[in-house]
Amino acid sequence: MTKQTGGCLCGNIRFEVSGAPGIQVVCHCRMCQRASGAAFMGLIFFEAADVKLTGETPKVYQGSETLLRHFCPDCGSPVYVERSSTNRLGILAGAMDDPGAFQPTMHICTSSSQTWLKLADALPSYAEKPPGMSATVTYDVTTGKAKEAS
Repeated sequence: MTKQTGGCLCGNIRFEVSGAPGIQVVCHCRMCQRASGAAFMGLIFFEAADVKLTGETPKVYQGSETLLRHFCPDCGSPVYVERSSTNRLGILAGAMDDPGAFQPTMHICTSSSQTWLKLADALPSYAEKPPGMSATVTYDVTTGKAKEAS
């Protein structure tokens, strides 16, 4: 991947990514649905050192013990997630200036997929997360409390 850029809706947070992308997933978990306001969230993971933030400092919400969600304090747009157990940032595909750069490799947490959503691609699909990924988080949409799965 060549240098990519992106940012939030109002443009106060911007970023540049210079490294090669890692895993690219479409996550259907309830936490991602709630955080994005959509049926799923497209995430492109990069090494943190390959992401340069510019503009305002994002506000941070701790979604679970190991996940920080970074968003714009002005327009509220989610921009990226940070997993404390790795050195990677998951940029939201929709925050990219060219969202066509997103080339997903799998669907994860499809046990929470919306019944009205029909997956028509040939990507691998996992009810939760495949081996090697962080544990799936149980999320109570009423209280907003998250617990790491055991």
